[in-house]
Amino acid sequence: MTAYGIDALVADPGAFLDGRRVALLANQASLTGAGTPTLEALRAAPGVELVALLTPEHGWSGYEDDATPVADRRDPRTGLPLVSLYGPRRRPSAEVLRSLDAVVVDLQDVGVRCYTYATTVALLCEAAAESGTRVVVCDRPNPLGPRVDGPPLDPALRSFLGYLDVPFQHGMTIGALLANATRGLGVDLRVAPSAEGAHPVPSFVPPSPGLPTPEAVRLYPGLVLLEGTNLSEGRGTTLPFQLLGAPWIEGYALAEALNRLGLPGLLFRPLTFRPRSDRHAGEVCHGVQLHVADANALRPLEAVVRVLAHLRATYDAFAWHDAAAMPWSGHPDAGQPWFEPVRGPLVDALVGDASVRRVVDGELAWEDAEDGWRADASRREGAAQRAGAATSAETA
Repeated sequence: MTAYGIDALVADPGAFLDGRRVALLANQASLTGAGTPTLEALRAAPGVELVALLTPEHGWSGYEDDATPVADRRDPRTGLPLVSLYGPRRRPSAEVLRSLDAVVVDLQDVGVRCYTYATTVALLCEAAAESGTRVVVCDRPNPLGPRVDGPPLDPALRSFLGYLDVPFQHGMTIGALLANATRGLGVDLRVAPSAEGAHPVPSFVPPSPGLPTPEAVRLYPGLVLLEGTNLSEGRGTTLPFQLLGAPWIEGYALAEALNRLGLPGLLFRPLTFRPRSDRHAGEVCHGVQLHVADANALRPLEAVVRVLAHLRATYDAFAWHDAAAMPWSGHPDAGQPWFEPVRGPLVDALVGDASVRRVVDGELAWEDAEDGWRADASRREGAAQRAGAATSAETA
């Protein structure tokens, strides 16, 4: 049986919890290795009093629309309050946290910095450091595995879409990711580990509405860039993050051109689709479906950057979205580093760096961008090691 962090926690709550009153940050996609909803497993755990549910983007159901605020509610099954961390607030209040002994987190991350669940947990940890509340992160496998790709975060571009100082595709589990991100924060963080060799549950559970299939998860590190363009990534269809199109594209010509590029692990087929919602809603779009022919060979970020470079050179109608034009830009918290970005190209905020856009625009070679990312990562690692050595010397 697959054993996740939640399995370790409910098997021995006392190993992770010091006190009874607990809130759970999760959604309905959160399951034990046996397929039991985390909510029910935690309610049945001995010595645990579950008093509240905290919810990330997409709400408790996991199917609320992206970038759409979710209101506080009450769970009709348990009567527990559902406190939204993607609505009137982005982190729980000190009053709520001080009433708790711990917050248990059980969310499925997908291994990319701009997937917002990890940002929500990081903001929770910041608040918990101030209140002294323990946070227990139940670890889960990274469905993209250990591969690292893309740039480190440019601190000037920090936002809710890209908050943590990790590479774009970070290669870590959510437990390792948060342990790394909260180092030095002073939060009482415990990680309930997955069993060695644990793997994503064989029966795929969509972690959010835009990722309904394993193929969508594999393509997400590339096709998420489309959110910063005037292209549809398939939201509002049955194949989100598996399509690429717009009313002004010629699908057959595009499929032929992209297949000639020979992008590793990918095949393209032409198609026509009409999104029911989101970008180009109600319009007939022409484009391609991306098929993962070889998951091991697939390099989604590089592949989609090369696809966008082709579209940029071929279609005058291609355009980048400006963050200031997004609906959230009028929110009272707009401009805060823990809120969505409100200035500059949205794609830069998604990637956490301007180099991908510069490659697509023909200002920078892909190979030079990769060299820059490696050099930046090396500089940061060296600076962190020097800072750690200085701290050790001071405390010696």
